[in-house]
Formats: sequence, structure tokens, C-alpha cells
Amino acid sequence: MRTPRIAARRLALLLLLPACHTWRPVELAPNKGFETDNPVRVETKAPSTDSLVVSGNHSAGKSLRPVVFHGVSVVGDSLVGVRSGSAQPVAIADVRRAEERLFSGGRTTLLAVGVVILGVIGFISIALATWGGG
Repeated sequence: MRTPRIAARRLALLLLLPACHTWRPVELAPNKGFETDNPVRVETKAPSTDSLVVSGNHSAGKSLRPVVFHGVSVVGDSLVGVRSGSAQPVAIADVRRAEERLFSGGRTTLLAVGVVILGVIGFISIALATWGGG
């Protein structure tokens, strides 16, 4: 009986965690010197070898889905970031959109207030149910 509760708590935490972050568009230009340690989500104009995706069954295919890079910097006319443990360049001309993941204080505050309010409502409803049923 405890295992479903633990699983539900872990699932709730996993679903609420993204509320603390937001994606902000980043303007890329050759030789601009953009550099960040935050994850950067990149969407290319067309499928290419830069957006090659390998699935769990080791079959490869081209994807238009955004790719997330870490440790991103602009070097010359390329965006270079780490993905799957190795540095991978993408030509800036091929990038349709780039977004940087940042911490959102406002979203985190709203999430914390919401969790506290739900906790208080839950506590009051349990207290009323057990006190009134005696």
C-alpha cells in the first residue's frame, strides 16, 4: 500500500519540476560570442546529419524535433554544444530557433504557494472529516 503512494509522490514531483524553468529565445549571430552553461534548445530548418537521432533500438533517423545542447557557445559561424557526451557543431544559418533554459523565480513562487494552499486544504478537509465523524 505504501508503494503506490511513493510512486504518486515521485510522479507529482516529476510533473511539477518543469514549472521552475522557462525557455527564453536567444539571438544568435556569427562572431557574437554567445556562451552559456545553461541548456539550449535548438530547432534546425531541415533534417540534417546535425539532428540525427538514435532511438533505443539503435535505429537512426532524421528528426525535426528540437535538440538540447549543454555548454553552448558560438564559434565563428557555428553553434557548438555538447550532446550525448561529444561536442557537435550546427551552422547558425541552419538554426530556425534557439532557446535558453532559465530558472523562473515567479513560476517557482506560484508553484510553492499552490502546493502550500493545497496542503492546507487537504489538512483541513482530513481534520474536519475525522473530527466530525467521531
